[in-house]
Amino acid sequence: MRTHHAGRLGQVSVPADRLAHRTLELVDIASESLNEAAIRAHVRSLVPAALRAVFVGEDAALWLPNRRVGVPLIILAGHYDTIPAQQNYPGRRADGAVHGLGAADMKGGVAVALEVVRDLASRAPGHVDVGLLLFGREELPPRFNPLPELFDACAEVHEVALAILLEPTAGAIHAGCVGTLTARVRFRGRAGHAARPWLADNALDRAVLGLREIALLERQESVVGGLAFFETVTLTRIEGGIADNVIPAEAVATINLRYAPDRDPTEAPALLASLLPDEVEVEVLGNSPPARVVVDTPLVRALNAAGARGVEPKQAWTNVADFTTRGIDAVNFGPGDPRFAHARDEQVAVDDLVHAYETLVRLIEG
Repeated sequence: MRTHHAGRLGQVSVPADRLAHRTLELVDIASESLNEAAIRAHVRSLVPAALRAVFVGEDAALWLPNRRVGVPLIILAGHYDTIPAQQNYPGRRADGAVHGLGAADMKGGVAVALEVVRDLASRAPGHVDVGLLLFGREELPPRFNPLPELFDACAEVHEVALAILLEPTAGAIHAGCVGTLTARVRFRGRAGHAARPWLADNALDRAVLGLREIALLERQESVVGGLAFFETVTLTRIEGGIADNVIPAEAVATINLRYAPDRDPTEAPALLASLLPDEVEVEVLGNSPPARVVVDTPLVRALNAAGARGVEPKQAWTNVADFTTRGIDAVNFGPGDPRFAHARDEQVAVDDLVHAYETLVRLIEG
């Protein structure tokens, strides 16, 4: 394993132990969404004084360097909140990895971003200006997203040439992201005694039959920007019934639709409705737009050349969409295997932390 990388930034030490320690330090600060005060204060205390705060909100903060004329601005971005624990807190270091809640999604990425900007603070500047965005409330429905406030209140964020979100990508560039729509679908019937079902109209039966097309639907491939994304429709919840001897008068299903980056978000409700019986009631709970696929730009090509492990589609929703829908280029690139995100055995390999760090340093050096 390499422990340093030399270049115009000077001899940049990259001890694996330092990156692993920082990651474990963050993992061991409980930060379930909406209970983030401790980690928010901690990560903000680690930002070097060389960066100036241009936006500080309750759940998001952006720091930028003193800008140089004609030099592109990159920001490293990450969220510090997690899903609820699954008997995987506190963390531990073992078998070449940091284990624990949030290690992959995405405290490892936040640790890398912090160490990069802390090291840059004492080095000669590279060929890009580098800022830092840290935020919370990411693991929640769209209405909790703190980034729209940032975009509305901070003019300087619109100067960003590339936002790199350090979500777990196993060291590859994940371009774009699918849109996600969540809806509640209501099937109505007529209640009655379970002993005489012919006198009632079973809403659960209606739901089972009405959801059949969705249950049988195969994933649909959509190639955008040369990358293959998959559109999926998934039944995530179904509820109904008030007692074992009562025919239910109502059944409610929750459905999640993931749609391709080239679709307009306004098309998504109609796409879902086309798969359901006409008589059902559909309530859209949330509709987060997809991200534009950013692959063929000088900075993304430079990131790939700096050591990223190729370019792949992002088959999930991430905050890159917050940037690209506002005309700002953004990609996902970070340490950790995505399959460990939200898993009980969540972990991030120390080698992945080092790889992400060194790749970003080479990008900055140019």
